[in-house]
Amino acid sequence: MFVLSTSFRTILTNLRAALGRAMARDHARIPLLTLVWTRVGRSIARFETLFARWRANTLPKPRKSRAGQARPSRPKPFFPTTRAWLVFATGHETAGCASQLQYLLAGSPDLADFLAAAPQANRILRPLCHMLGVQMPGDPPPPAPKPAKPPKPVSTPSLPPPPAPERPALRWGSPILTPNHPIFSKAR
Repeated sequence: MFVLSTSFRTILTNLRAALGRAMARDHARIPLLTLVWTRVGRSIARFETLFARWRANTLPKPRKSRAGQARPSRPKPFFPTTRAWLVFATGHETAGCASQLQYLLAGSPDLADFLAAAPQANRILRPLCHMLGVQMPGDPPPPAPKPAKPPKPVSTPSLPPPPAPERPALRWGSPILTPNHPIFSKAR
């Protein structure tokens, strides 16, 4: 049980380190990656707190759904919405962290029990999994992309072959120097 929380922390700490290196390489993305770096740090703390409460049997009761209720709006930070956008934006180090998280979520026997007892954990994991392109446990796999249609053949009218280039005929009056040319005569 303890392995799940520790492994989760290690993977996300490595993700934050990879984000830091990506910020050092690409200064234009520093504002966005700083927001992600902060969000990942909060996710670590929220997950560990929730996991510790689950182990201590002191989980809070799930709230009622607030769907359809009016709530005060506050500006939310902009994050791209494409699946696995963070991996595409930052590179192979982030892809490695995503792979480790996928392995942890798929292979942990305690995770299914934890997610069943604490549905609040889905609110922590789902945004991270979406950013990294990781499949959440129990979710159906994402739809496969449609195969590309083969291009239509382009029909071109058959053209006759181009004529062979003509060689200029050699004549005595051509600029080719021959032994009879006046330049070679000794009578100057």
